[in-house]
Amino acid sequence: MKKLLSIAPSKMYVACGLGLLLTLGAFWHQQINQTQLDRMNILSQGVGTCFNRISQTFTAMMIKDIQSPYLNRGFMGLSDECLNETIKGINPFRKDVGKGYETLNQLISEVHWFHEKVLKIHSPMLSGQNLTTPLSPLADRYTKMENFKVNLMDEIDATNSQLREVQMNDEVLMGAGLIIFVLSLSLLSLQEFNRLQLQREIEKEAMNFLNSGKANVGAIVDQLVDRALTTQGMPVTAQIFGDYHGELLERMATKALVSEPPKKREVENAVAATEAEEEPTQGMHKTSLKEVLVSIQNIQPKDLIHMAEVRDVQLNVPYESFEQMMNAAINQLATRRQNNKKVMIANQIHSDKSVVNLFLAGNTFSASELEFAGSNKQTLAQGLDMNLIILKEMVEESGAQWHLENKTDRNGAITGMNIRFTVNRAPKDPRAKNLVSVVKGKKKDLNLELMN
Repeated sequence: MKKLLSIAPSKMYVACGLGLLLTLGAFWHQQINQTQLDRMNILSQGVGTCFNRISQTFTAMMIKDIQSPYLNRGFMGLSDECLNETIKGINPFRKDVGKGYETLNQLISEVHWFHEKVLKIHSPMLSGQNLTTPLSPLADRYTKMENFKVNLMDEIDATNSQLREVQMNDEVLMGAGLIIFVLSLSLLSLQEFNRLQLQREIEKEAMNFLNSGKANVGAIVDQLVDRALTTQGMPVTAQIFGDYHGELLERMATKALVSEPPKKREVENAVAATEAEEEPTQGMHKTSLKEVLVSIQNIQPKDLIHMAEVRDVQLNVPYESFEQMMNAAINQLATRRQNNKKVMIANQIHSDKSVVNLFLAGNTFSASELEFAGSNKQTLAQGLDMNLIILKEMVEESGAQWHLENKTDRNGAITGMNIRFTVNRAPKDPRAKNLVSVVKGKKKDLNLELMN
């Protein structure tokens, strides 16, 4: 079901349209065949009616009912006219009848000569002559006409059978198209439902942060917007926003520091310096991210790691703990890589935190692993890889935060697995002050010195 829900909406719309088109096309073709089938039935009934009139004439002649109205020239003329009207009715679709059209023409010709023969024998009988004339020639011609009529009916039945087979195929196509249309529409509805549910969860989480007074924390805002954009299928936009927002927060912090009144800033710097001297230096670490990565590159194989746009930053975490944590995470991804794909490492720098991403394409975390990473329940660790459990303990001991996720592209398809670490940045030294150099000399000499 997850694979079906990960199909791009554009493909689902195409499938939905094809299903609807297939259903309507098959229904239209079936209606055309039904019209032809109705015409065949009318033709069959018309031929049967006309031939019944001929049979009545033949019966009256065979029993020598000379005064019978069925032997009148007018009655036989109407019988001929009946067959002529029948063949006129099938002229627009004579190709659909096939050989039946030629058979009907032959039947009309035989009926005409049959009536001429009847009139030739019947006229002397009315005057009392040739009453004993043999009627075997009439019987032979009637037998021939009856054969033509049977052949015509067989050909009409064969055409009807073919039309019914085509109708059965049309019904199958209509059913298949309807199933495709309903399934595509259902999947689109499920995708829309999941998207709206994720939106409600994100809005609820944002409202909780707002009510708790944490709505202006940079890292939280980044996570909320990143998740919202990723949910809408815009991972590239989410990455651009994360980088832009991080730089924006740094600029705002620098601007706020510069715009403070000099006296107030001097007092705060003095107080901060005093507090820094009084506070113990324990728990304050400055670990370079690039130094850790260089150290790991020397340990790991050369074709395993690729650092994409990694900016150096000082992290407030013990060097050895962070190095072991990163090495364990890389080993966790390395055991799952396929086709020698590299582990991609990138980072984002915010005002008070730094986010480090380790991405491996072509594989995914299982649902139990994702649930274990985001939960504090120890029972979820049963059946999982021991190295993943140890990695979680390392993260907790170092004071960092982590998050496992399966990355998706703009179409919603899963592209790979990602481990994200969020680590506090090392605080700036409050005792550091701006250094101003004083140089004595003439104005001309100072200008030359600055130009050099």
